[in-house]
Amino acid sequence: MNFYKFLKGLEPNAKGHLIKDIWDFSDKEINANHDFIQTLFPLDEPSNWSLNKLYLEDSKEIEKIRFDPIAVGNILKSKDWFLAYLKRNDSWQCLHNHNQLRITRIIKSLLLLVSRDEAEAFYKRVHELITPQAKIPARTFSYWESALGFNIKTQVS
Repeated sequence: MNFYKFLKGLEPNAKGHLIKDIWDFSDKEINANHDFIQTLFPLDEPSNWSLNKLYLEDSKEIEKIRFDPIAVGNILKSKDWFLAYLKRNDSWQCLHNHNQLRITRIIKSLLLLVSRDEAEAFYKRVHELITPQAKIPARTFSYWESALGFNIKTQVS
């Protein structure tokens, strides 16, 4: 798969979805589909959870994405789209939910393809969405912090 062309909106993913098609998913489709997240927020390592094992294998492709304002803009639009989904649904705030893994992926992808500032801002925004009734395990928070490469827990309030 050519992540660069997908992120620019020029080619569909393996399921035939253009990036704009994914942005039109209903909440039910977002929750039920498990393959789009790897294409919206690619990493430079294969996923332990995905069967397709799609990842950015070429450092030149990573650099091409990082320096393309359209690709970066679409990653940021995808981030905002996913934050809106999290805001509308608090079902991810339980002991075990695949959206917590998605949050970890998004943090890593933003750090890899956009900037540390965007990754940290996303992390902080997710924290702001967490309700007092949330039952997210401490282990999940440590994954999110580890994705950033350091502990910023004291900076979030």
